[in-house]
Amino acid sequence: MADSLSESSVAGKVQIEAFGVDLDGRQFVEETWTVTITRDGATIALTNKLAADSELIIRNPAINQEAVARVVDLLKDDVFVQVYGIAFIDSSVNLWQVEFPEAPSKKTTAMECGCCQTVEAVLLSEIEAEILEAKQSLRRFCACRDSSTCWKQTDRRVTERRAKERGGSERRQEASGTQTSPSGNPRDRRKEKRTPVKANACVRCLGEELVVQCEDWSRGGFRFTSHKKYPAGMPIQVAVPYVQNGANIFVSALIAYHQEVSPGIHTQGVAYVRSVKNQGNTQYGGPTYRSI
Repeated sequence: MADSLSESSVAGKVQIEAFGVDLDGRQFVEETWTVTITRDGATIALTNKLAADSELIIRNPAINQEAVARVVDLLKDDVFVQVYGIAFIDSSVNLWQVEFPEAPSKKTTAMECGCCQTVEAVLLSEIEAEILEAKQSLRRFCACRDSSTCWKQTDRRVTERRAKERGGSERRQEASGTQTSPSGNPRDRRKEKRTPVKANACVRCLGEELVVQCEDWSRGGFRFTSHKKYPAGMPIQVAVPYVQNGANIFVSALIAYHQEVSPGIHTQGVAYVRSVKNQGNTQYGGPTYRSI
């Protein structure tokens, strides 16, 4: 991959520690290294498999500093190791302590969704540009699936329908006082990023316990589907991930919303109850990456 480095990336093996949640919902800590580094992220090698848009804590033990990063895309998938592109949530973070060459001026790139063929003008970050150069594709959010889809460069013009929809949406948000993220990505406007997982959870309510499977989670809560309906606002206790006959820890939560997706099947969102305040920072009662 070093042969296809972008102008803004540097080949560099930096020892790091990664804290995160894998595709099966298991929390992990892994000592690993970077393959390349950029101002706003890196490509890293991991034995754990991750979902696009999930979040990690990346720590540089050499300087005893860490930063939260987002999984942008999978670059290489081998039997024993995967290489992922990650981007720091705070682009001003200087975790590598490296002086990079002067950054080239950013230009918009016309990209097309492989599912709905929508075309958008995208201002790529440095790590996104590196991934696109290496793979000739990039995972990005698209409303057609309400999740990440595969995008490629195109010579087509920006889709007129999408441009009109976005313009109308932005005008409605301005009228209601809702803030729009610079990227225009609706997922960026959510308070917490959601990570797809396949982990069991246990919901305890009115003396009854029900084991359910999470569909996704964030540091603020999770979503599950079950045959049992819980009304919105119902106080509950949850343990996630949940292991039968294991040392599970239950925390306080609320049913944030409920939707019947088909007869007898209910999708429900859970929000952890804010319970601990420490030096002005509110912590949720739910699981965090550093609770490993």
